[in-house]
Amino acid sequence: MHEADPVIHDPSETRASRRAARAAAVEAAANDAQARDAVPVPVVTTVATTAMALLVAVSGLSGQLVTSLALVFAGVVLAWGWPTLLESPSPRWSGVVVGIGGVAVPATAGLTPDAEQLRWLPVPIGITLILCFLQQLLRHDRTRLTEGLAGTIAGLAIATAGAPLAVVPVYPGGSAFLLAAMSAVVAGCLVEQLGRVGAVQRWVLAPVLLAGGLAAYAVALLADGTLTAVPAMLIGVLVAAISHALRRVMAVQPTAAAVPSALANGTASVLVVGVVVYLLTRVFVG
Repeated sequence: MHEADPVIHDPSETRASRRAARAAAVEAAANDAQARDAVPVPVVTTVATTAMALLVAVSGLSGQLVTSLALVFAGVVLAWGWPTLLESPSPRWSGVVVGIGGVAVPATAGLTPDAEQLRWLPVPIGITLILCFLQQLLRHDRTRLTEGLAGTIAGLAIATAGAPLAVVPVYPGGSAFLLAAMSAVVAGCLVEQLGRVGAVQRWVLAPVLLAGGLAAYAVALLADGTLTAVPAMLIGVLVAAISHALRRVMAVQPTAAAVPSALANGTASVLVVGVVVYLLTRVFVG
């Protein structure tokens, strides 16, 4: 039997020095996380969020079909910039797949005029999911395969989340709910610009929520009883929080300041609240 080789320790490395090294590593990681948290949302993203939310709000006053057309446009914008934002390994074809879903899903919701308007959504969603996998399998370069698939599916998920906004105007008072939600998104994205002041950055969520709730409440005051204060403020706070969270998370991406990425981030932060708006509309108006 061979005697095991003795473990050689660096005589200069003491227990205290190892503790100091671990503490330095933890502090460096904390500083890195704090630096990421301090990244402000690009101004172009704020402009894109405001413009897209206003487009959806105005379209909601004209009914289901017009709202779905606005969401189709939002899906095209999302598809243009989403692969750039996530640095997709195959940006062109990833954008094509997201664009197919971003157009087909809201179009299906808008073209189903009778009851249960969302019943056909699984068809375009399923087809687009198959395309997501095929697009990755047919790539010549298989590097970052999982990352590319995850990014494409995430874009499809956001486009799908926005599709229920197309049918919200069908319900009694639905246009008021949609207008309140989009007003909260706009108010929140404007107030979050306070985060450009370093000391305010970590506390900016509170004023964003307050602004969202107040903006939705203001819409309720003008809604002639079709939207009451409690549902309006609940929608405003939730929508402002979700929209703000997505913009902040995506703002740390290395490409977030590029125009296509900023437009996609702003558009995504409008579409992502669609399921919440639809659910609360159904809860409060049936």
